[in-house]
Amino acid sequence: MTIAKRAPALTLLHRGKPSSLYYSLFGLVIVRTQFCSLAINRCHTVVSVIGPNPKETIDLEKLVEMRCKSGNLGLDEALGHFNSVIQMKPIPSIWAINHLFGALSKMNQCSAVVSMYKQMLACVGLHPEVSTLGIVINSLCRMNRVDLGFSVLATTLKHGLQPNGYTLNALLNGVCKYRSISEAMELFRKIEEKGLACSEITYATIINGLCKAGKTCIALEILEHMYEDGRFKPDPLCYSPIIDSLCKERRIDEARTLFRDMNKKGIKPDVITFTSLISAACKSGKWEEAVRLFRNMIDCGAFPNIFTFNSVLDALCKEGKTAEALNLVEEMLLRGVKPDLVTYNSLIHSLCHSAQWKEATRLCNRMLNEGIAPDVVTFNTVIDALCKERRTEEALSVLELMSQRGMRLNIVTYNSLIYGMCLSDQWDEATRLFDEMVGQGVLPDIITLRILLEALFQSGMREEAHKIVETRVKYGMELSKITCSMLIDGYCFRGKMDKAKKVIDLMVIKHHVPDIASCYKALVNGYMQAKRTGEALRLVEEMIEQGVMPDVETLKALRGLRPKRHVVSAE
Repeated sequence: MTIAKRAPALTLLHRGKPSSLYYSLFGLVIVRTQFCSLAINRCHTVVSVIGPNPKETIDLEKLVEMRCKSGNLGLDEALGHFNSVIQMKPIPSIWAINHLFGALSKMNQCSAVVSMYKQMLACVGLHPEVSTLGIVINSLCRMNRVDLGFSVLATTLKHGLQPNGYTLNALLNGVCKYRSISEAMELFRKIEEKGLACSEITYATIINGLCKAGKTCIALEILEHMYEDGRFKPDPLCYSPIIDSLCKERRIDEARTLFRDMNKKGIKPDVITFTSLISAACKSGKWEEAVRLFRNMIDCGAFPNIFTFNSVLDALCKEGKTAEALNLVEEMLLRGVKPDLVTYNSLIHSLCHSAQWKEATRLCNRMLNEGIAPDVVTFNTVIDALCKERRTEEALSVLELMSQRGMRLNIVTYNSLIYGMCLSDQWDEATRLFDEMVGQGVLPDIITLRILLEALFQSGMREEAHKIVETRVKYGMELSKITCSMLIDGYCFRGKMDKAKKVIDLMVIKHHVPDIASCYKALVNGYMQAKRTGEALRLVEEMIEQGVMPDVETLKALRGLRPKRHVVSAE
């Protein structure tokens, strides 16, 4: 008896060389794979515990169809129905399998679809048809196994089946998402040239892929080609990605022109089109235009969704219009749109950074009551705002809450905390957090080290600053002219010339400082003030070896310290 299992589907697939994009699509090479045989290798006999009964078979088919269409089919139930289908005698039609595959695909159970397909191929009497293979190919592409998707397509063509638009669109979408856009364009051209199943969705898929790859101009050319060709009329799915891409590229006038062109041609904009334009208007401070577009959207029957509201709300929060943002949340609720985590994060960020702690707390509680769990962005927002107000004890309490929830602290968390500790002169805590960060595998970035260096310099703690500089060089970060000059000046002032020289050596080794000449000059002056003439002269020679020529002031200061034949000419 063949029993379906929840095994990792990809372990069942052919592990050989991926089929070529062209060859697998157009049958130029027959791809061999244990995964794809349709007409052969059905040598396994299913031993059924159910006797031959046509009525029972029909009843099972009806039951499977009804449960798949119900919308509440679970994975375990689907596996049970699949086992019943492959054991039944006489065997049900392939449509029972198609219903199961389709339902599982909608549940995003792609690996289950592929595992079942593999077992189905071993059953006598079950012959996959185009719809079956289309669902399998779509599942493989969503699992980022486009190569195996092409293998299934090659077998489809080999056995004389013509792939439908659903299948080709799934492959095209997979190539756009997981392979290169150039491969996607080649596949798109081949689909057109070979006269394979093509539709508005095919064009919308390649246009969307091009826009996501930043190829907006080519997407516009394809849109124009659709009108010239005349076979397919562009729909909102063709326009929306281009308008969104133009808005993100700040080509707002072109986006508006395309929007007007869309309306003139009788193509009704959808909520995605309006959301892109509304978001662009809000970000550029054109609130009247945003309101006009919002009303126009409702008049067109494209009701705002959570993305529309979040775009407007985020722009309001960034403009400091917190009261308007809170009113918009009430508008959302009236329209039946529930706020999500993004909504709350935008609001909490705005409220915390405007010191409206009572309102921020109320929103946090409301979010929890609605079953929306705060994420690392929520916590980081609160910690950052508390640290900027020097309320470090409360920030550490929030940090403890993060740990209790099993959240991993990131560089933003640590930077906020270190800044707060430095701001309130808690150096031990700042360095403890720095050591903890590195110990947790969170590498410091340029912001971390800048925070620490500025605080340490201001407090005259140059030994600690030197350790930070060494850390900065260790992680390959560029040292600034100001950082090194401050360190060298500080060491020279206190007569610690060896420490000052070590900073120069770090700079020379890593080549990380844009203006090393000024740092050499500070060190030469330090040696001379300490009456260490020999080191000063040797340093000048080192400067010249490094291709750094001393300036006139340095040469004048050195003149007379050694015999004239050794003095470097200012000319």
